[in-house]
Amino acid sequence: MEKISFEQLPEMMALLLEKVERLETLLTGEKKDGPQIKEMLTIDEAADYMGISKSWLYKMTMSGELPTYRPGGKRIYLKRSDINQWMSSKRRSSASEIEQAANDYIRKHPLKR
Repeated sequence: MEKISFEQLPEMMALLLEKVERLETLLTGEKKDGPQIKEMLTIDEAADYMGISKSWLYKMTMSGELPTYRPGGKRIYLKRSDINQWMSSKRRSSASEIEQAANDYIRKHPLKR
């Protein structure tokens, strides 16, 4: 490590403070002037985001499973919030949840003899 002269001290302090602020921003997850998360995604970006192939995503959009946007008439865009909502709506109950629902139903609707 090289020696820092007294004249270089203010410049080095400014550099050090800038680096500490960047680290703090990364650690806290705050974004000041950094890149914002895109709301509108292309087919490639949406497929990557969902973890599926482009062809599977095309099938889903053509069948109307997912809403799409075509501002120019040709390119397909998807909203991140629409994707999140669709993915959240496809929840499957766990075996214990199904068992609990069955037990609740039996308690509320006993067999009539």
